Amino acid sequence: MVAWTAPAGVAGDDRLWRVRPFDVRQGGQTCPQRRAVGMRPALRVESEVLPVRQAGATTALGKVLDYVEHDGYSVGEALQHWQRHADRSPPPMLVGWVAKAVRHYLSASAGIAWGQALPDESELTPVSRNWGRRRQFDVGDGGEVTHEEVVSGRRFEGSGVRELRLLRTRSVRDRARDEAEIALVAGVVASAGVVLSGMWEKRPLALRSAPGPHRVRVVEIGCSDGSYNVLFEGTTQQAHEKYRRDAEPAVVDAASGIGYLPGPDCGGCDLIGLCPAVPVRPGLLGVDGSSLPRRSWSLSSGRSFDECPARLVAERLFLPRERTAEDSDYTRRGQAVHAWLEDLHRREPARTCATDEIPPTPDEWSAGRWSVAGEQARLGVQMIADHTLTCALRGPAGHVEAHPELPVVVFDSKANVVVVAKMDLLYRSGDVWSVRETKTVSALDESDLLTQFPQLALAVVLSAEDGIQAGERVRVELERLSASGPVTGELDVDDPEVVAAARTVVRARAEAWHASPSLTAKPGKVCTTCPFNQWCPESKA
Repeated sequence: MVAWTAPAGVAGDDRLWRVRPFDVRQGGQTCPQRRAVGMRPALRVESEVLPVRQAGATTALGKVLDYVEHDGYSVGEALQHWQRHADRSPPPMLVGWVAKAVRHYLSASAGIAWGQALPDESELTPVSRNWGRRRQFDVGDGGEVTHEEVVSGRRFEGSGVRELRLLRTRSVRDRARDEAEIALVAGVVASAGVVLSGMWEKRPLALRSAPGPHRVRVVEIGCSDGSYNVLFEGTTQQAHEKYRRDAEPAVVDAASGIGYLPGPDCGGCDLIGLCPAVPVRPGLLGVDGSSLPRRSWSLSSGRSFDECPARLVAERLFLPRERTAEDSDYTRRGQAVHAWLEDLHRREPARTCATDEIPPTPDEWSAGRWSVAGEQARLGVQMIADHTLTCALRGPAGHVEAHPELPVVVFDSKANVVVVAKMDLLYRSGDVWSVRETKTVSALDESDLLTQFPQLALAVVLSAEDGIQAGERVRVELERLSASGPVTGELDVDDPEVVAAARTVVRARAEAWHASPSLTAKPGKVCTTCPFNQWCPESKA
């Protein structure tokens, strides 16, 4: 049974469902309510602050491949045609990635075709329309929903075989399988008709029946390097069985989502301004932009803008990044220390970090995806050991509550910006809530802490605006771990001068980005450490 009620401010027909593979992915940080609303295309959100939609990188690649596979263009002709006839001029960074991705895709496709054996030795032919299907679904309250499922990708068929090639932006060499997503794709491909209308229609899709296949193949292609994986290959009966086993429970779960999970994706959500988990705080950034399209901002996106505005384009398109270009030894050590402490702070029940919980091999160790060796590894171990002297999570069981790496999202309606922050540690000791920002530094610097650590300034402003823990006064603390030992301190969030200084820092970080919606490249020395320079035609690296 699906028990779901549209949130306040959302109206329309909630009995039309349209499910896409990403709706059933497992293990991510997807907001349940946003996903449930998104699966119901006939709903409308009564909001005046809807976000600007931006097509993804694989959408652009798909348009180029349409010219190649359906119109017979060469790769060069297809790229030129796409750029010439796009609704708006594609960003150079996207052009650079698509130019390489189309060739990687075609190389992988040749390998897939060589490896498959059709009964009559014929070749699969491309299908120009998307595949989708429609069923009636009993929701258990005496009513039914119109349940549509659609898949996109590169479609091929022939000799009783249907094959869907899923485009992935990054390499798929080590990509984890998602059985629910695979099952939904396989089930749809096994019994789909042809979609004649747009995939985002707010009314039921126009579908045309098509002869069904005997066998189904689902392949994913990593368009950054030409890697590929066969995710499913079997009969239509096997595809339907996998759907019932792995996809159907995930569809019901996704359609029933009622909780809210604020995070980095909130910037593109239609519920902003209505969402009870994202408070509205006009004037938080200190800039005015009510006439501009709604955007999202974080300190990391502001830092990327300062280095090169085009980096933001690559980040928002989720283009693959070469992390070794941007990660210095100091960066890796700092991230490894943070990851180690995060793991300790996630334990339940929360408890203080102990001296015997440091890395066991000081000369080489890892935490999360970060590995360190030599001098930086030893310094990192010292910092973790020093942290045990100042750990915030002291107190008897039940007295302390911890939320490490907590996303905090606030909507500044005056700037028309969704502000996304991440607290190193939000914790409760007794009845008192605090934010603890932890910084690893080679040497202590006693100059202005708010300027040195803008995360601290943003935490002060969010606390002053009641944007961290609604209705609670939240203290802001700084813990510095250095070669000379740990130092902790607190900033007085009730001091008007401290809050004013913090607002000045935050405004300075946001205003240049806010005033420049055009994200053009700024080539120079920063290109040598840019993780996207392989895609950037203007790179000086």
